[in-house]
Amino acid sequence: MKALKITSYIIITLLFLYILSGFFLLPYIAKKEIIKNLDEILITKTKIEDIYFNPLTLNLEIKDFTLLDDKEQKVLGLKSLFIDFRALKSIEKKHIHIKDVVLEGIYLNIIEEKKGFFNLANLLKPTDTIKEETKTTETEKLIDFLVSKIVLKDANIDFTSFTDSKKYNLYLKDINYTIYDFGTFKNSLSSNNLEFKLNENTDIKISGGLKIDPFIAYGKINISNLKIKELLDFDKSLFNFELNPEANINLDLNYNIDTTDNFKLFLNSDIFEINNLQLKQNQKEIARLNKLDLKYFSFDLNNQELNFKDLYIKDLYANMILDKAGVNFANLLKVQKDEEEIKNSKENSNNDSKPWKINLDNINLNANYDFDDILNNSKLNIKDIKVKTSNINIIDNKINIKGANLVTSITKYLDKKNKLNISSNKTDLKSDDVFINGSKIEVVNSALKKDKIIFEDEKLKMKIATNNIELKLSKLSIFDEISFDLSNIILNDLLLEDKNSNFSISSKSSKLKVNNFLLDKQNNISIDKSELYDTNVNFFDTNSSFDISTKNTNLKISNFNLKKDSIIFGQILLKEPKIDILNVASKLKIEAKNIDLDLRKLISKNSFFKIEKTNLNNPHISIVLAKTTQKNAEIKEKEEQEEINNRKKTRFNLGPININNMTLDFEDKNLAIPFKTTISKLKGEISEIKNKNKSSSELEINGIVDEYGVAKITGIVNPNNIKILTDINMKFNNISMKNFTPYTAKFVGRTIKDGKLELDLNYNISQSNLKAKNNIVIKKLVLGDKVEAPEAISLPLDLAITLLEDSSKTIDINLPVSGNVDDPQFSIAAIVWKAFINLITKAITAPFSLIGSLFNFSEDEINSVDFNLKESEITPVQKETLDKIAIILKSKKEFAISFSPSFDEKNEKEAIAKQRALNIEQYLLNDKSIDKKQVILEKDIKKSSPIIELNLKAIKQ
Repeated sequence: MKALKITSYIIITLLFLYILSGFFLLPYIAKKEIIKNLDEILITKTKIEDIYFNPLTLNLEIKDFTLLDDKEQKVLGLKSLFIDFRALKSIEKKHIHIKDVVLEGIYLNIIEEKKGFFNLANLLKPTDTIKEETKTTETEKLIDFLVSKIVLKDANIDFTSFTDSKKYNLYLKDINYTIYDFGTFKNSLSSNNLEFKLNENTDIKISGGLKIDPFIAYGKINISNLKIKELLDFDKSLFNFELNPEANINLDLNYNIDTTDNFKLFLNSDIFEINNLQLKQNQKEIARLNKLDLKYFSFDLNNQELNFKDLYIKDLYANMILDKAGVNFANLLKVQKDEEEIKNSKENSNNDSKPWKINLDNINLNANYDFDDILNNSKLNIKDIKVKTSNINIIDNKINIKGANLVTSITKYLDKKNKLNISSNKTDLKSDDVFINGSKIEVVNSALKKDKIIFEDEKLKMKIATNNIELKLSKLSIFDEISFDLSNIILNDLLLEDKNSNFSISSKSSKLKVNNFLLDKQNNISIDKSELYDTNVNFFDTNSSFDISTKNTNLKISNFNLKKDSIIFGQILLKEPKIDILNVASKLKIEAKNIDLDLRKLISKNSFFKIEKTNLNNPHISIVLAKTTQKNAEIKEKEEQEEINNRKKTRFNLGPININNMTLDFEDKNLAIPFKTTISKLKGEISEIKNKNKSSSELEINGIVDEYGVAKITGIVNPNNIKILTDINMKFNNISMKNFTPYTAKFVGRTIKDGKLELDLNYNISQSNLKAKNNIVIKKLVLGDKVEAPEAISLPLDLAITLLEDSSKTIDINLPVSGNVDDPQFSIAAIVWKAFINLITKAITAPFSLIGSLFNFSEDEINSVDFNLKESEITPVQKETLDKIAIILKSKKEFAISFSPSFDEKNEKEAIAKQRALNIEQYLLNDKSIDKKQVILEKDIKKSSPIIELNLKAIKQ
């Protein structure tokens, strides 16, 4: 009993001592030893306000723990540490069990010195003790533990860096962290929640779950109003730009980490925003972003996949500058990788066998872009850029873009160095599918629309402008070769001006379609089919004064091939354009319509040009010669000759040319009365034309002149030089003379009422020697009124025509011409005209010679009636002359004989003159029965001779 009592006292005493030592002794010793040991190993000074320990509940609490540096600045502080240890449960469950761990008021002051050393890294005092290496042969299993709750309350972390010239501060404030069921016991799944404030503006929240073995973590990270500048200012030496303080990031990120089998990391966001970003470099704004809004993205490390959905980039502005230092955007980061690091990076990337998959859905961007090339003194400005894509898929070096659309409002490029100016108002580029595989690009369908493009080159004095361009491409491929299946181009209000060459080209509407285009590795171009349709073009050349316009042009080209030294067209078809050609200087006007031109196989190689065959169907061509001067004509002829002399010699071979149903209108306004004629239904063939010295070409052309005339041209010529060989025969039958009134009015001052013309012209040139035959037949020619014309020759045409006509009212004239065409004074037209005038003049000045030849009479036999002095009777001598006159008058009713009384006033009286004339009149009227109209006795009396001179006169019908 006594022993039991003693034992009880001992137990109570021990228990009392345990409780007493636990409450008082242990905290005192622990505080003293902790301070002592920490001061021995740390360079800081340790302070602990108090330590509380409950030996019954095994609760531990430390109050106001502080580490102070040599400047009495707080390095680490802890307001309170509370640990609630559950011993009984730990013994029962065979693990370390702590119910609560509460850390309140933690303060951590991290300082980075100028040399890059951190104060926390240098807390330990230097020691000479050499640690022995310990080798473990077995991995010991750690005791399982479980902490039911860990609470971190009101923690703060200050970070200060002195590495830059300006001190950098970062504050983590109001840190509150709670974690439940943390430990390895029963592989508990713990949940945690972390909240803190970064500096004054950023709120960060992290919540989720955590498992230690195997390590699994998942949860959500929320970052609100993260100021980007506050992070980048940590080390300004890394960056070559300045960031505005308002730029911020908002992020809601879900994370999932799983190491059960392999390390797996999956991230996805609900919110990712970058707002109010502005970059400056050398006090100049180089970039600005109102907002980047990414609605969703995911990062899958295990499957190596990145997905982005609904990306909106709003009001992006980029100002790129090129100067001696290079492009400003290339120098944003000052850090440069050394060559070894770059080499290792390349090797690592090459060893990655599994490619990453990147998928972007619904991308939207609006931006403005400026590029200032200071080195070359040029600027590029693009305003209101809008980019949309429905999907971009990237696997390794393979990229697929679907539903891409690029729109810009105003684009300007100014090159002051080269005096080049390019501008456009609106660009709209769309593409259905774009495939990029390395350097190979394929575009399934694309369309481009551009409004009002202006290209001006002041050096070349060239300007190109258009109000609208529309381009559609299908199956475009760019690799070693460039090809596409089909393209449609529409140009509206196109203008090209070349002031150096003094020409301009304009078009109200041009439409071009191209099939199967190919640009191969050797820069050869081939096109299966191309078509220019519904096109209106105007061409004006100031040098030649030609103004050419075409309307409704439809041009088709097949099998086009362009190689280094040759151009080949399989076929060219020109369908029914309306072409107007005007020479502004000479007023020459040519109009063409209803043209159906078919050119087969055109080849141009070096100095050789060939057309295999030409078919020209149904063309209607009108030529108008406007009023001009002889001086201008001579100058023009001289300029044309100089151009021919300067022209490079080119061999050509033009295959047979077939003409069918051609209409030619010709009008000459150089005349007082404009001349007009039409040759219709022209058809014929011109054989192969070569410009070899000994080559020859045959031609045969038939047509209808005006309504009832017929024309035929046949012959052979040397196309290289007509002086060597020309043998041409031109026949015109039943041509209305009335149409030639403008020419007769100009040159002889008379109109033509009626008559028919037949021409049989033959021109033979051999070795520059010309022999020409001009057979002219005029039937039933009737002259009209007189016309006042300054160049007209005054001739009694009525008499001349009467003299030249035979009994059937036909004038048959043969005018041979010969000469050497190399003679500068030689002119076929002038010679023919001179011969014709001589013929008319001869007929008028010597009518009896001409008319006598028709009756085998000599001129002397019929041009006068001879009388002896003082004789007036009609004797056989006079009868011989008068009888011949009577024969002519009876045959030529359109002629009359006129004569005047005549006598020798020195030897005769006047009465005998009258008697002689009266006797002649009576003889012709009474004895020979001549019509009274054909015998004209003039009133005037001649006094020089007894011989009475006879004159022929034409009677007006």
